[in-house]
Amino acid sequence: MRFAALAVAELSTFAGNPRRGDVDAIAASLQATGQYRPIVVNEGTLTGRVMEVLAGNHTLLAARQLGWERVEAGVIDVDEQTARRIVAADNRTADLGDYDYTALFELLDGLDDLAGTGYTPADFEKLAAEIIPRESRTDPEEVPDVSEDAISVPGDIWQLGPHRLAVGDATEYSVVEALMAGGQADCVWTDPPYGVDYVGKTRDALRIRNDGNADLDDLLGGAFASMVAVSRPGAPVYVAHADSERVRFEGALRRAGVLVRQNLVWVKNSIVMGRSDYHYRHEPILYGFIPGGDGRLGRGGDRWFGDNAAATVFEVDKPVANRDHPTMKPVALIEAMLANSLRPGGVVLDLFGGSGSTLMAAHGHGSAARLIELDPRYADVICRRFQEHTGLVPVRDDGETVDFMASRNR
Repeated sequence: MRFAALAVAELSTFAGNPRRGDVDAIAASLQATGQYRPIVVNEGTLTGRVMEVLAGNHTLLAARQLGWERVEAGVIDVDEQTARRIVAADNRTADLGDYDYTALFELLDGLDDLAGTGYTPADFEKLAAEIIPRESRTDPEEVPDVSEDAISVPGDIWQLGPHRLAVGDATEYSVVEALMAGGQADCVWTDPPYGVDYVGKTRDALRIRNDGNADLDDLLGGAFASMVAVSRPGAPVYVAHADSERVRFEGALRRAGVLVRQNLVWVKNSIVMGRSDYHYRHEPILYGFIPGGDGRLGRGGDRWFGDNAAATVFEVDKPVANRDHPTMKPVALIEAMLANSLRPGGVVLDLFGGSGSTLMAAHGHGSAARLIELDPRYADVICRRFQEHTGLVPVRDDGETVDFMASRNR
């Protein structure tokens, strides 16, 4: 076989080619990536049909459609029987293959867009729905009790179906990097500590780790820097916060380069008793974007998946099961925001996993969550919550499967 750039006008398709290809899709691929594979051309001295394409007939047709003058080709000279065998084998061997659909999903998910791949957004969403199981065995709002004796240890990374959970400090970039495993976040939804000391109202009087005012600025600065480093340019960001700490939270986001656009409001179905003159019945959520990205960000751009009626107020009932984690957000609230900013199959990052509500929302939405949780006991809660809801057993990064439901019953 010799290789050459041949004139399109001098080539002919194989008259009896049984394959009916999508010329438009191939043309889109040629426009997006160029010709990355030569066609196979038979010189024809033994068949009487000069410069006949045996493999790549639809690539030739697409090149003609695009007005190309030349295509790259491998040139052979074979008899009639061999030419027919090549045409038959070229078509049949493609039919005999199969897909690793998880690998295909990960391949497509790693692209900025689907241009030139032959896949449409609808194809991607269907694929995501097929590989991300959504069986529900419990109410997604149900949260297991915290156990003082943790299975998880700092440094663990848990695979929870399509989701991943790292046990460690979100301010340490090495932890975030290990969690993402070379991937990027398409969206961020996170609920950092609010800068208030809280002791859970349980018999164990569990203190929420990192909920202290003194180191809040360092905590937010380090975590948000890691967040920006592992997120796609232009990725949407949602950050829940206390109203009294908005200046510090917004300042930390802006210093990290985040484009803060709006402050959204979660309106609860009941007040929260406190010392303020007016009892709070809402919580704010900052909304913005990772710096960079092409085109319009948000509604009107290609990364907005909601409708045109989205408003700043989300009226969602407060979770009941929140004894151990007082700031737990409802899964329905998070999922509603993900539906606007993340396509099914995308990746959402939560730097402060807490009880795992972002993971549960991502699972219901059909996307993949990447969580970090500092406290091993809460990492266990997330693993157990996911297993109870889906029936899928967590797998540690060393390959060991751990049944968190069995450990609860011991």
